[in-house]
This record gives sequence, C-alpha cells and structure tokens, in this order.
Amino acid sequence: MSKIDKLSIMGVRAFDNQSSMVIQFFTPLTLIVGTNGSGKTTIIECLKYASTGELPPNSKGGAFIHDPKLCGEKEVMAQVRMSFNNTSKARMVVTRNIQLTVKKTTRSQKTLEGNIVLINHGERLSLSTRVAEMDRSIPMYLGVSKAILESVVFCHQDDSLWPMSEPASLKKRFDEIFEALKYTKAIDNIKQLRKKKNEEYKQFQIKEEHAKQDKAKADKADQKRKGLGEAIEDLKHEAAAFQEEARETGRKSQEAWNNVARYTEVVESLKAARKNQSYYERDVLDLRKDLKELPDTDDELTRQLNKHQERMDQHTEREEEQKTHYRNIERDINQTRSKLGEKHLEVGKHEQQKATHEQKVKDRESEIKRSAHEHNIRGFDTELDDMQINDFLERIKKLRNEQNSKVERLRKDNAAEVQKAQVVLDKLRERRSALQESKRSARGQITSNESRLNALHKDFGKISMDEAGKASLEASIEDLEGRLQKTRDQATTADTASKLKHANDQLQRLEDDSDSLKAELLQATKQSGELARLDHLKKETKNRQRSLDTMKGAHGTRLEELLGRSWDPKSLESDFQSVLENKNKKVADAETRRDEVNRSLQQVDFKLKSYRDELKRKQKEVDDCVKTIHDKIESEPGDYREVLAECEVNRDTRKSDVEGFRNMAKYFNDCIKVAQSKDPACRLCSRPFEDTKLVRQFIKKLQDQIAPSRLRGLQDELDIYETDLQSARDASPSYDNWMRLTEKELPALKKEIAKQEEQREAFISQVEDHDSIVTGLQDSRRDAEALSKPVSTTTQYWNELRNLEVEIKDLAAKQNSASQGRGLDDIQDMIETVSAEAKEQRKTISKLQGESERSKEQISSLSLDLGNVRSKLMTAQHELEKSASISKQIDDLKSTNKDQREFMQSLDSQLQELGPQFLEEEAKLQDVRERADAKERQLQSAANDLNDTVRRLQHTDQEVRDYVEQGGPAKLERCQRDIETLRKDISALETDRTQVTVEINKIQKELAHQDEHKRVINDNLKYRRRKRELEETNAEVDRLSAQNAEADQQRYSHDAERFQKAHQKATMEKTSKLTELKVKDDQLQQLERDWETDYKDAKMNYKRAHIEVETTKAAVDDLGKYGGALDKAIMKYHGMKMEEINRSIDELWRSTYQGTDVDTILIRSDNETAKGNRSYNYRVCMVKQDVEMDMRGRCSAGQKVLASIIIRLALADSFGVSCGLIALDEPTTNLDRDNIRALAESLHELIKERQQQSNFQLIVITHDEDFLRYMKCSDFSDYYWRISRNPQQKSVIDKQSIAEVM
Repeated sequence: MSKIDKLSIMGVRAFDNQSSMVIQFFTPLTLIVGTNGSGKTTIIECLKYASTGELPPNSKGGAFIHDPKLCGEKEVMAQVRMSFNNTSKARMVVTRNIQLTVKKTTRSQKTLEGNIVLINHGERLSLSTRVAEMDRSIPMYLGVSKAILESVVFCHQDDSLWPMSEPASLKKRFDEIFEALKYTKAIDNIKQLRKKKNEEYKQFQIKEEHAKQDKAKADKADQKRKGLGEAIEDLKHEAAAFQEEARETGRKSQEAWNNVARYTEVVESLKAARKNQSYYERDVLDLRKDLKELPDTDDELTRQLNKHQERMDQHTEREEEQKTHYRNIERDINQTRSKLGEKHLEVGKHEQQKATHEQKVKDRESEIKRSAHEHNIRGFDTELDDMQINDFLERIKKLRNEQNSKVERLRKDNAAEVQKAQVVLDKLRERRSALQESKRSARGQITSNESRLNALHKDFGKISMDEAGKASLEASIEDLEGRLQKTRDQATTADTASKLKHANDQLQRLEDDSDSLKAELLQATKQSGELARLDHLKKETKNRQRSLDTMKGAHGTRLEELLGRSWDPKSLESDFQSVLENKNKKVADAETRRDEVNRSLQQVDFKLKSYRDELKRKQKEVDDCVKTIHDKIESEPGDYREVLAECEVNRDTRKSDVEGFRNMAKYFNDCIKVAQSKDPACRLCSRPFEDTKLVRQFIKKLQDQIAPSRLRGLQDELDIYETDLQSARDASPSYDNWMRLTEKELPALKKEIAKQEEQREAFISQVEDHDSIVTGLQDSRRDAEALSKPVSTTTQYWNELRNLEVEIKDLAAKQNSASQGRGLDDIQDMIETVSAEAKEQRKTISKLQGESERSKEQISSLSLDLGNVRSKLMTAQHELEKSASISKQIDDLKSTNKDQREFMQSLDSQLQELGPQFLEEEAKLQDVRERADAKERQLQSAANDLNDTVRRLQHTDQEVRDYVEQGGPAKLERCQRDIETLRKDISALETDRTQVTVEINKIQKELAHQDEHKRVINDNLKYRRRKRELEETNAEVDRLSAQNAEADQQRYSHDAERFQKAHQKATMEKTSKLTELKVKDDQLQQLERDWETDYKDAKMNYKRAHIEVETTKAAVDDLGKYGGALDKAIMKYHGMKMEEINRSIDELWRSTYQGTDVDTILIRSDNETAKGNRSYNYRVCMVKQDVEMDMRGRCSAGQKVLASIIIRLALADSFGVSCGLIALDEPTTNLDRDNIRALAESLHELIKERQQQSNFQLIVITHDEDFLRYMKCSDFSDYYWRISRNPQQKSVIDKQSIAEVM
C-alpha cells in the first residue's frame, strides 16, 4: 500500500528558488487553503510532475519555473522532491530538477538528471537517474498507472472537467485508464503469434510429409540394398566359375592354335614353294620361247652390259640437249601464240569498243533529237556536230535547273497555303476541343450531382418522421398536458375528507340495501367505463382526423401532381403502386434504349481504338522506313529516286574510268616491253629511239601514267560508289513501303478514323440525350418513391379513422340502449339510503383513499409520458428540419443538373454549328493539299524527266568523249600491226622446231638398237638365273611334301576352333555376369550414396518433424484458448469495473446532488465495432425519470463540476486499491450552497468510511473555508496548510490549527 509523505518545492512558479518549502500529507485528510493566486494549484502540479514527469498544461517556454526576472538572475534551478512509501511500505524519495536559462531574445528550459532513492533500515540506495526510467518506475512504485495519476489522482484544475469533453478525447482518457491499448496489443500479439505458429504448423506438416516420404524411401532403399548385396554375391560366384572355365578352355585352345601355327608355317612354306615352282616354270618357258641364246659366259655378258651403259649415256645426253632446244622453241612458239591470241582478243575488244562508240554516237544524236522534240528545243533536227551537241547540253542543263527552281518555289508556295488552311482548321479544332471539354465537365458535374442526389435520397428515406407524426406528437402533448392539468385540478379540488365523512354518515342507511344494489352499481360502473372508452375513441378519432388533414396539407399537392386532383385515401395505396410500377417500367424501357445506343458506342470505340492502334503501328513503320532511308542515303525519302540515279551515274562513270585505265595500262606495258627490247622503238609509230636517254624518259613517262596508286585510287572510288549504290538499292523496299503507307494506307486510315470519330460524337450525343431522359424519369421515380412513406402513413390514418368511427358507432348504440335504466346518481342515492351495507361503504371509503394515491401516481406517470413525448417531438423537429434541408439540397441539385443539361444542349448546338465549318475547312485543307500535291507531282515529273535526260546525255557523251580521248582508233590499228608481226615470228619458230625433231628421232633410233642388244643380254642372264632357281625350288617342294603337314594342320585347327568356341562362350557368360555385377554394384553404390546424403537420418528426421507438428499444433490450440480466455477476461473485467464505477457514481450522486431534475448519472460504454468487443466508446449520461440522456451539452456548469468530481472519486476508488490517494483542486467551483454543503457531507462520509484504510489520503485544495466547516474537517485532522504570499511576493506554506477555521 503506497502513501505520500512529504513534498519539497523550490524554484517552481512563485516559490522561491533559494530555499525550499516542505508540506507533509496526513491521513486520511490533508487540507490546503489559500487565496486565489497564492500557489495552491502549484502543489498539485508538483505532485503530478514528481510522480509522472509531466509538466502542467500551457507551461511551455519555462512558465512552470520561477521567473528569472523576478530574482534578477539569468538562470534559475527548480527542484521538486517527493517522499513516499511504495507498495512494499519501503520509504522512497524522488527528486526532479529543471533549469531555465534566459538569453537576450530566447528562453531555454532543460530537464536535468534526477534520482530515486530507496531508504531501507537507514540505508540509502540510489536506483535510477535517467528521466525516462524514472517516469516508468514511479507509477509502478506507487501501485497505480500513469493515466490514473494524470487524470484522476493529480488532475489539474484546467483538465478537471475532462469527463465532459468531446467523445474522441473521452475515449482516449478511458482507454488510457483501462490500459486498453496494452491488452489489445497483447491479444493482437497472441493472434499474430498464433497465426505465425499456424503457418509454422502448416510448414511442419509439409516437412513431416516429406520426412515421412523420405522414411518410406529409406526403408525401400534399405531393402533394395540388402537384395542387391545378395545378388552381387551370387553373381561373383557365377562369374568366378565361368572365369575358371574360360581359363581352362583358353589354355587348351592356345595349345591347339600353337600346333596349328606350327603346321601352318610348314603348309604355307610348301604352298609358297609350289607357287614359286609354277612361276619359275612359266618364266623359263616364256624366256626360252623368244630367246636368242648367246654362247658367251655370264661374266662376258655382264662386261658387255656394263659397256653398253656408257654408250647409252652418251646418246641420252645428246638426246636431252636436243629435247631442251625443242622445249625452248616450243615455249617461244606458245608464248608467241599466246601473245597472238591476246592481240586477237585486244583487237576484238577494240573493234567492239569502236562499234560501241559508233552506236553511242548514234544514240547520243538520237537522244538529243528526242529530248529536243520532247522539251521543245528547236534547231537540232538535222545531223549534229560537236558544237551543237555541247550547245544542246548547256541548254538542257539550264532548262533542268530552271525546272528544279520552279519545283522548289511551288513547294514553298504550297507549304504556305497548306499552313494557312491548317491554322484555320486548328482554330476550329481548338474551339471544338474547348466545347467538348466544357461538355465533359458539365457531364462530370451532373454525374457528381446524381451521386449526391442518390445519397440524399437514401438519407431522406431513412427519416421516419413526417408532418403527420409531428402533429400526432403535438396532439399527444396537448392531450397529456390537458389530462395532467385535469388530474392536478381534480386532486386539488377533490375534498376527500368530506366525502369520507359523508360516506360514514350514510353507512348505516346503506347497509340494508347493499346486496340488492351491488349488481346495479357494478352495471352502472361498467356503463361509465364504456362511456369513458367512447370519449377516448372520440379523442383518438379527432387526433387521427387531424393527422390525416396534416398529411393531406403537407403532401396533397405532390399527390395531386402524381395521381390527379381526384385521389381518394381509400384507393390511395393501390393507385400509388400502379403509378410507381408505370414509372419503373418507363425507367427500364429508357435504360434499355440507352444501353442499346451505349453498346453501339462501345463498338465504335473498339473500332476507333483498333484504327488508332493500326495508325500508330503504320506511323511507326513510316518512321522506321524514313530512318532506314536516311541511314542508307543520308537524305529524305522524297529525294530517293534522284539519289539512286546519281549513285548509278557515279558508279558507271567510275567503272568506265577503271576499265579504260586497265586497257591503257596493258597497252603501255606492251609499249614498255617494246622499248626495252634489243631494238627499242615506239610501238605506236614503229619509230626507233635515237639514244637510251630518250628510252628511259619514255619508259618513265609511261610508268607514271600507269602507276598502281592511280589504279588503286580509281578502284577505291569505284568501291565507294558501288557501296553507295548498293546501300541505296537496299533502301528500295523501305522506299516502296514509305510510298505505299504515305500515299495510300495512312490517308485511308485517317479518313476512317475521322469517320468513326464523327459516328462516336453522334452516339455520344444520343447517349447523353438518353441519359437526360433516363435521369428525368429516375428523378420522377425518386420523387414518387419519396411519397411512399407519406402514402403508407396516410392510408394507415384513413384505415384507423374508419375503424374508430365503426367502434364509436357501436359504443354509442350500446349507450343509447343502456340510458333507459337508472343512472349512476340514482344508484348512489340508493346506496346512501342503504344503512345495512356498512362494509360496502367502508370499501367505498377505502376506494376514495386509493383514488387519492392513484391520482398522485397518475400525475407522476403523465409527467413522465409528457417528458418522453416532448423529447420525441424535439427529435421529430430535428428530423423534419433535416428532411427540409435534404429536400432543399435535392431541389438545388436538380436545378443545377437542369442548368448543366441546358448548358450541354447549348454546347451541342454550338458543336453542331461548328461541325459543318470544321468539315468545310477540313475539305478545304484536303483540297489545298491535293491541288498542291498534283502541281508538285506534275512539275516534279517534268523535273525528273529533265534530270533523267541530262543524266543519260551526260553519261552517253562522256562515254563517246572517253573513247576518243583514250585513243581508241589508234589502239585498234596498233593491235593489227602487232598481230602481223607475231604471225611471222611463229612461222620462223616452227621451221626451227622441225629441224630439232629430225635430229631427236635419229638419236632415238640409235638408242633403240642399243636397247635391243641389251635386252638380249639381259634375257640370257635372266633365263640362266630362272633355270637355277627352278631346280632349287623343286628340291624344296620334295622336302616339304614328305612331312605330311596339311593333315596335322586340319586336325589341330578343328580342335582349336572347338576349344575357342567353348572359351568364347565361357568368356561371354563371365562378361555378362560381370556386367550385371557392375550394374548392380553401381546401383548399390548409388544407393549407398543416396543413403548417406538423403536417407541416413530419415527416421530421426521424421521423428523430429512429427514431434514439431504435434508440439506446434498444441501451441496453436493453447494460444487460441489463451487468447480467447484473455479476451473474455478483459471483457468481463471491463464490465465488472464499469459496473463498480457506476455503482460508486450512483451512490455519490444520490447522496450529493440536491436537485430534482437529475436522478443519477452513469458512464455508458458502447462497443465500437461488431467484431471487436475490446474497443469502446464512452459517454456520460444522466437519468431523468428512468430516461437516459447524454449529459454533454444538457447540463449546467455546476453539474459538470460535480459530475467530474464524483467520476474521479469513483475511478480512484476502483483503480486506486494500492494507492488510496486523490487530490481535489477547488471542488466547489460553480456549485451553489446546497450542493457545496452536500458535497462536503459526502466527502465527510467518504473519509469516515475509508479512514480505517491506512493508505487513504484525500487532499483538498480550496479557498472556501465554509466548505471546510461543512466537511467537519476537525473530525479527521488537527491541522491544515495555508498557502500565502510573503512581502517578497513568494509563495510560502504555513501549518495552522484546524480550530481557526471551524
């Protein structure tokens, strides 16, 4: 149980900064008294600052600290020290320090380090010096939350009315008091944790399933591994057996083959010997057949053969010399013939060039004549000389330049004319765009207004009150007021005592007739009840008629507009439903027609989008083509034809230059050869040179003319022109596409898009018209639907009125039939005369007494009913005002929509007027473009023709001139002379070749004779050698045949093949088994690897995964249960606390408040949402005659103060179990004397009840000493503290006796 002991203040507000003031807090009551401005509230501020670290409201800029100007210092240190016992009853001291520094223009406030000291058995232990840690720790030591300390225990005077604050602020306060955010976060954390665990659970389930699959795979792999091990052992045994068999059969086979090889060698030797025998026999016979046998011995023949070789070498050397001479002659002949052939080719080429030149001359003349006729150039119809040709070329070039200039001027003029027409069209387009934008804006405004109208109609439909209901409530108020006044008048005028005395006087006389008159009295009473019922029904009829008239007056005009002037309440409901159904049908039909047009608009939009996409795509193709053409020819697409023709002319010109240079180089090389020969001369004129210097100059000049660098330069230029021409030709497809797109496809697409846009505008106009129609019909339907409730109410009033009239008629008939008997007065007179009915008379007396009580109860009941009906009337007036406001807004929005639609119609008319102008200007622009294009095409065509003519003429003329300049005729004559010279050289060489051939034949005959003699010698030697070899071979055959090796070879060969087959079979079986063994061994090794990597820990992993699944599932279930339990516990705790708080509030209010207008007050907490029961909205309610109403805005200032104090006391009682402390700062503000006295008495009773509680401390700060006397403070305290100002205007605290104020 915590308790505050002392508080020390220094340098805070008016308290001196040089010395501290100490105040001690007593139990159960501490009184602090002082005048206004003396510093009483500073005590509460310091307590709050010491316990929570929060500065008072509006204390920024150092207002909480003693002003340095008052003490003439630049820096002031403030200190607040509080001594208290914590919940463990250990004494603690908290110290907080603040510093305020004043500079020239600014003030800076700084919070310094403080500390918390624990004093235990005389030992002082410093716990913390950090401000944030102190702010968290002190509320914990006091045993109460920071929110309770701020809002309940040490509530500042400026915030003392927080229970009456706005709902959002009130909710924030109560949420902090209940620590709702902490519990909400706890539950949310539990949910998040449960969600996270649930996700983990799902992951663990997947992991468990995978582990389970791995375990099954591991079991299967283990079984397979064991099976493979057994199979491998079996295969090893089988392979070993087959290996042994193969080794044995292989050994036998090898032995047999060794024998076969041994005998085969003998057989092969025999076969070779027999083959040699046969060969030698044939060779001996062949040699002997044509052999000319010589008698000489072998040695003599050998010596003759050696001498023969020397003679043969001499003849061969002579033959080789002649052959060399022959080859030289033959080479010279071939070279000469080659030259002759080249000269023939050159002559043919020159003749061709001559023919081409002659044809070119004719073509040039015909081209000039044709061009002169085509371009109207006179004077060139006859044969032309070079001067005329040059003159024509100059004239045609000049004409071409003039035509190109005309084209350029026309292009500029056309561009200016098109630009002028385009400007007019752009202005019209801008005007049309502005009108369309205004139209879209108006349409958007109408759409927005329609949305607001729908929302307003929904709000209007939610209002359940109408004028008839209000009239009915007013009638009920009048009736209740009349009945209440009548009942009060009856209670005032009724003389119950005299009636009782009179009844006692008549008691004796009524006793005799009581039995006979009892039934008659009861009957009369019944008739009087029916009469009262009849009066009530007549009043109800009057009220219903008034309500019906009110409904007719309020809605009659609108119903006449809807149903006609002759509408009848009897058939009102059915007529209204028929009209409403008719309007619904019209709306549906209009919407159907609008939707049909809208679908057509959507189709047009789709087509328009497709065309625009196609236009973008084709425009991109055009851009790509333009880019490609520009990249290829570095010019615009319109110049492509000219650039291509120019490239062709350049290529042809340079190609002709290269060919001419090569021909010239060939001819000059021939000239150089002639000049370098033994008899140097000029090849062209056959003139010999006088000396070698002229020859060298001549050769040097020719070599300079045919230098390779010049050919390379020409060839490089030709390659460049070839590349440019090929690049231009590569751009031809792009140019064709560009022409196709720009001249055909793009204009067609733009035309189609314009057509679709026109259709779209037409459809949009139709849709807008249909929208206007649909909106009008919907407005009419909404207006009719708005009458739905008035129609229902009117019909209900009319039906109730008819029923009341029927019931009144029946009761009136009964009263007429009963009025013939005795009346109630007669029966009363007879009862007065019956003295024997004393007992009945006593009952009548008791009845009179009961009527008096019932009259009081009836007055109370009528007063309560009147209050309820008045409250309903206020609500009805508010709803009717809201209904009128909504109706006004609806009318304003409808008016706005009407204006916008009229504005749209005016825009449509302007757009329609603008349409023909736009089409006209567009047609003008198109016409200007077409005429300009036609003129430009015409002039460009003429310019192109002239360019082509000039290009052809220049090309042809250049070829003619090149032939003459390059010496074409002289070259032909020179080649013809060279051919004659070459023919003579060939004839002389052929004569020499014939002589050499005769000499070679003679030598070859001599060589042939020597060869024949040599052949005879060789044949004799060879015959003798073959004969000797034949004799040796016959002896060898006889020797080998005697061994009989062929039979042994066949026998051993058969055995070897048999053993080899057996060996191969065994080897194949062994290989098969080893292969199978290898496969199974590989499978086993793979299984072993898989086992090590995947299945080694499969069982343990499955066990671990299963445990994780089960534990996580249990955790998810436990968290769900814990979250649910915590949620229910929080709700139950909140309900219990609110019930406890309201119970305390009710007790304190009933014992304190002296007024009769508010029975009690309470705090209502409503669920903020349907699904979240932990968030509440709070409101303070007051109860008047069992009716709850929000206290905010309905109570006086004194009621606010009293309610706030009581709520704080109740909260302190509920939440301050460990800290029974509360401070009341000026609790009598705005209270009258009765309520001040009642509050003081309630506090006295509260202290009296709680004084046995050791930690209960009530701190009362007031300037009202009468309040202290009313509290009877002397019963609980002997002293009080007085706060005052000393002569230095510093706040001081003095302890004084309570007897001074009692």
